[in-house]
Amino acid sequence: MPKHKPELAAIYNVFGLSSNHELSTLLANIENTKRFSDLLHDVEREFFMVPSEPSGEPEDEGMPVDADCLVNRWGSKPADYLEQFRVALPIAAANSIPDYEAPATGEKWSLTGENGSWDYDSLDELLKDNYGHDSDGDGHPASFSLGLYEGGTVYRGTECKDDPATFLPDQSELLEHMSERAYDSDAGEWVDNYPTLDDAAKADLERAMRPLMAWARKHCQPEFFTIKGVAPYIVTAEDVSRSKKP
Repeated sequence: MPKHKPELAAIYNVFGLSSNHELSTLLANIENTKRFSDLLHDVEREFFMVPSEPSGEPEDEGMPVDADCLVNRWGSKPADYLEQFRVALPIAAANSIPDYEAPATGEKWSLTGENGSWDYDSLDELLKDNYGHDSDGDGHPASFSLGLYEGGTVYRGTECKDDPATFLPDQSELLEHMSERAYDSDAGEWVDNYPTLDDAAKADLERAMRPLMAWARKHCQPEFFTIKGVAPYIVTAEDVSRSKKP
């Protein structure tokens, strides 16, 4: 029996404590257990909650549908809980990947507005490279080209980059690739309608693609871009003066 609180013997035993431990030791064990339980609850709520299905019961019609937890620690044996956890991990991984947000892009400037000419991030850069630079061409008077001056027209637009995940093969392309590889394998003559997926397998494949999409967005952002919202801009004397400042 605990020497300080005999009536707490059963609680001491739950934590594997001997009768010689102080009450403070028991309280520390309870606090640690509560802290771990709260942590586990937070992990479940953050990563393992998924939308539930309507019950179909008339009394529940129109009511909000609560979320379901993919793992259930209450009443589960350790082996059962670990198995639930293992099965739920791919779903949690897919659910934890946010929807794509395109990186912030700014204005681009062009001397001509033509494709491939959007080399400048600011009007100042464009003016420093092009202001007052007349071109004699090949020396023939007809090939003379007047440089950029006040009142000249340049172009600005918004830089737009594609989502790199769109450059990955989609689900149908992936399955087609698998099928082609199967037909080309040593056992190809026996391949028939491979692979065939049920709804659950298709859902698993969709989830499996999401981490790859996140990888592409993190590591494969394109340097190439298109330009939208092209608009002409008339160069002013103030623009030229500002571009000449150090």
